[in-house]
Amino acid sequence: MDETTKLQILSDLVSIQSVNGHELPVAEYLKKLFDKAGIKNQILPLPNESDRANFVAELGSGKPVLAISGHMDVVSANADSWATDPFKLTKKGDRLYGRGATDMKSGLAALIIAILEIKASGKPINGTIRLLATAGEEIGQPGAELLQKQGYVDDIDGLLIGEPSANRAVFANDGELDISIRSHGKTAHSSTPAAGNNAVEHLLNVIEQIRQRMAKLMANTSDKVLGETIFNVDVLNGGTQYNAIPAEAVAGINIRTIPELPNDKILDEIQQIIDNYNRQTSGHISLKVDMNIVPILGDADSKLIHLVQQIGTPFVKSGKILPQPADQHDNPIMPFSLTGIDTLGASGGTDASKFLVNDAVGENFVVFGPGNDNSHQDNEFVSEQMYLSFIDIYEQLLTTYFAE
Repeated sequence: MDETTKLQILSDLVSIQSVNGHELPVAEYLKKLFDKAGIKNQILPLPNESDRANFVAELGSGKPVLAISGHMDVVSANADSWATDPFKLTKKGDRLYGRGATDMKSGLAALIIAILEIKASGKPINGTIRLLATAGEEIGQPGAELLQKQGYVDDIDGLLIGEPSANRAVFANDGELDISIRSHGKTAHSSTPAAGNNAVEHLLNVIEQIRQRMAKLMANTSDKVLGETIFNVDVLNGGTQYNAIPAEAVAGINIRTIPELPNDKILDEIQQIIDNYNRQTSGHISLKVDMNIVPILGDADSKLIHLVQQIGTPFVKSGKILPQPADQHDNPIMPFSLTGIDTLGASGGTDASKFLVNDAVGENFVVFGPGNDNSHQDNEFVSEQMYLSFIDIYEQLLTTYFAE
């Protein structure tokens, strides 16, 4: 496949506005590519969703099974804040601008093209490459969760996710809990507070108890790769005016989790605090879990990590996959090497948290893909050289994986 076609595939993907959903047109586009190549594939609609779907394709047969994955959705883009049309891939020098150029339609395109090229080459695959293109990674990861429940990762021996990493191999990521704590009270005039039930005060009291309990749980608990649990109260809403006792209040809490203090443990502790508070006071507090993603701690000495380092290092030394800051005065968010592939844990989650929910520790797993530290930003871009290099890297990695 020539470079023009490789760039056209990325351009086509960027032009499909799969913003926080609407992945079905992406899946339909991929199906045309794989049907033309003669590769087994299927579109798997999400239940009760008219415009959402996963896409699965397989090359080869039998064991081992290597799953490779990328998500088809992107976050929203305010066109007024962009220097170019966010849904038209625009080339400026080595940079390709567009929503999803980094996160993560370039990674998805590179994985797809690598499979197509392997098929066209006739190279034997002594096992199965299984592409899992998912819906909804940006919000809740319903696509990956559904594929896991449908058994598409039950038999896998390794998992490669093409999220943006440049020359960094990520083998671990924090889990994430997004929870809403709602307080139900009774309105009254502020001059007669006893006639009401102040939802804001009850909410503040509960939050303080949760903060104190979390501080104790977090005090002596950390992970050598992922670090410490992170707890933030990010949203607080309640009341309507100064002279009215508020009847409703809600707080949004974000917690980045580690294996040593797992999600279920945290949720149990918070629920106990709420239950005790409701029993002992006039408060009526409820808890809702909006996102529950477990932490993943893969094996830093895995087969995939070694292959990424072996195959990727020459590309690093030649300068082809080094991160690029959005501005000359910016520094990349994560550290990087000029001579090789760094291995590290990252705070951001991926679909791996759903795929590996039952095997979250010690797996043959890596996040490795084209892109820079500008995910979700205005004027998102990927280096053309990096994108094209990752196609070569993936093709080498996939063929080598089954040759060993």
